[in-house]
Amino acid sequence: MSADSQETQDRFAKSLELPFPLVGDPEGKVREAYGVKWPLLGLARRVTFVIGKDKRVCLVHKAERDVESHVTQASQAVGKSA
Repeated sequence: MSADSQETQDRFAKSLELPFPLVGDPEGKVREAYGVKWPLLGLARRVTFVIGKDKRVCLVHKAERDVESHVTQASQAVGKSA
């Protein structure tokens, strides 16, 4: 999820040939609902969510500086939920 528009997220996902959707949230409502907005700054924290086909959250991974851990954790969660 990103502060970018949904159209921007769709183009980005398509450019990477991602097999899953990304969420654009320019108004911040979804980021706020998921608790990922920094309270004073209003910016998004680096959090990865994996949501299964049953619409349940399978993973919530928070790591501001360790970008690679997001890839590792999400890949493992997707493998388990497949």
